[in-house]
Formats: sequence, C-alpha cells, structure tokens
Amino acid sequence: MIEITDKVKCCGCTACFNICPKKCISMQPDTEGFLYPIVDKKQCVNCGLCEKVCPILNYKPIEEKTPAAYVVRTKNQHDLMQSTSGGFSTPLAQWFFNKGGSVWTASYDNNWNVVHREFTKDDVEFSKTRGSKYVQSYLGDTYTEIQDELKNGRWVCFIGTTCQVYGLKEFLKKDYENLITVDLVCHGTPSPKLWEKYIDFQTKKYNSRITDINFRNKTYGYHSGTMMLRFEDGKKYTGSARVDYMLKSFFSEIASRPSCYTCKFKQLNRVSDYTVFDCWHMGELLGKKDDDRGYTNLLVHTDKGGELLKEIAAAYEIFQVDAEKAIALDGIMVRNSATPHKDRASFYTDLDEHEMDEHIQKYIKVTSKDRLLESIKGIAYKGGLMATLRKIKG
Repeated sequence: MIEITDKVKCCGCTACFNICPKKCISMQPDTEGFLYPIVDKKQCVNCGLCEKVCPILNYKPIEEKTPAAYVVRTKNQHDLMQSTSGGFSTPLAQWFFNKGGSVWTASYDNNWNVVHREFTKDDVEFSKTRGSKYVQSYLGDTYTEIQDELKNGRWVCFIGTTCQVYGLKEFLKKDYENLITVDLVCHGTPSPKLWEKYIDFQTKKYNSRITDINFRNKTYGYHSGTMMLRFEDGKKYTGSARVDYMLKSFFSEIASRPSCYTCKFKQLNRVSDYTVFDCWHMGELLGKKDDDRGYTNLLVHTDKGGELLKEIAAAYEIFQVDAEKAIALDGIMVRNSATPHKDRASFYTDLDEHEMDEHIQKYIKVTSKDRLLESIKGIAYKGGLMATLRKIKG
C-alpha cells in the first residue's frame, strides 16, 4: 500500500485516491494544510494499484526534443483583460463547448477555496477560471469523472499544474484521442490553509464578504500584476507582490509544497499536449512594441495539439518563435524547481500562532519602502513610469 514517509515524494495529485477499488484512501491535510493520501489499512486488500499510478514512483524522463513554440494572445479584449497573460485557455475551452465537451480546470467554490471543476459552457461561472490561482487546487474525483466521460466518447480538456497532468495520465494508463491536456509552468503551490488564513484576514480587515478575486489583475498593466479583491459593501483592495501577503508568500518561495522544491516534472518535454507560461519579453521575441496587456508563451508537444491549434488559430494573435529563446527569456521554471527559503519549515510550523500580518512581518517583512513604492504606483502608471518603478528593488 502507498504510505507517505517522505513528503517530498508526494505531489498530492490524487491518482492513488481515484484508483483505489476499495475506496480506502482519503486525502487528508497535514499540519501545513497540504493534502496527502491516508490508507485505511483495515479495508486495504494490497492490490498495489495506488503505487502503480503514482507519477513520482513511476516517473520516466521523456526523450528531449524541441517542441513547436508560439507567442499567442486572444483577440477578445474582454477575455484578455480578465486573464493573467494572453488568455490562451478561453478560445480553447470554447472549442470543447462547441463540441458538447467539457473543460476541467481550477476555479473557486462558494467559500473561495480553489477547486477543480467541470465546465460545459462559457458563462459567469466559467469566468472564475480565468487568471492565476497560486494555491494547490482540490481535485477530488476529477480523474475518475474524466475517465468516465472519455470512455463515453466525450471531448475533454484538462488544465492543471504539471504534476496534476502527470497524475491524470498515470491514472488513465492509456491515450485518448478525445482528451487534450494543458500544463501550467509552475513556481510551486502554497497550501490551502495559508490561502484560507489570507481570506479570513482580508474579510475581517474590510469587515465585508469577498465577492471577486483576481490574483494578478492588470490594474497597472500586465507587467505589474496585482492582487485584487472586491467586497460586498463596494470596497476594493489591490496590492502587488511587493506588499500583498499571499503574493509575497508565493513569490518568495517560502510557502510551496515540499515536493515543489525537487519537482520531478521540470523538463522541456511534457506528457501534456500544451505547456503555457508567461511571456514577459514579447518585444524581444517578436520585435514589436509591448502594449503591456499580456501575451502567453505556448509549447506544443503533440501532433494532436498542433492540429487543434490550427483549428482555433483564428481566435488568436499567434506568432511562431524559437522555443529555447522563449524559455531563456521567460521560462526559467520550465526546467527548474522552486528554491527552498531558509525559513520555510518554521513558516508553516507556527502559522497558527499569528495573525496573517504578524506572520508575514516575521518571515518576509513588508518594509516602509515597499509601502511607499506601492502607494505611488497609480501616479507612475498614469505618467508612463512603471518600467522605471519596477527596476527599484524592494
């Protein structure tokens, strides 16, 4: 039976949970708030399926070959401004909706927990999937439900972190022509517990219920993504990674899951059809002026992915680029894991001992200089000085 004795060797993908024929595996949070499989040994029949689908135990490097690489951006301006970068996923999802298919991707539940959900149409609920969510999502029975839909001949798109895509592929154990997968180049995933603490802090601070969240709102353009929260009473909060407690935790690499620091899946070639990551240097890649509204770097790994891209290409501005140049400029995390912060262990050990603001000030302090620079961003943005401001280190 699968038994996690070293947390570095579990990415929380839920493949073991989904495959268990006796349903004797549950995903339980540890003290840090990350989910791990727990086996009910009285019910276990030692079939070994849980170990056979573990993407870490069964990881095999993929032969390196250079994938086709593109810089893309949706032509729909509303979708673009609601997306973190270039809005690649929305036209892709629309193709599946038009086929009567489904898209499984990270969204929010009614309490702002990050969960993977099924979508079958572009509506208000689907709009919640747009934008980054720097929290490990809850997958639940996602893999099992996807398998059922694939067996019934339905077109399915799955979008998730690289380890989640690997976990799905190991669970399925076969290729399906009606499945398209998209993996997101990942910087590490903070725990749901930390996110819950952040939501609780902001709700109490503003004394109002949160009605909208965007981790990287384009308040000051694509190159200065800002956490944006809207509240029921009409108030709005914005804060960049310089001052926002959740973004600062994420980008400082102090809050990631243990497996993220030695990620097995960091390589150029993936089991997915597409890999996407930010395009910060579109000017250098395309020889065009950057309008600061965002583009997406896209790697295409399969013939199936290439053919589908041709079908939906009219929905995008799309430019073919050199893969290695794109990775050198924007894709350091394609091949590299998160770097452990020196205080990572104690950051989670006493997470429950402080309020969110006290905790951040103890480990990754927001300085008076940070707050000053944040306060003048509006003026700098209107004056066209954001590039200069970004060069000033906190």
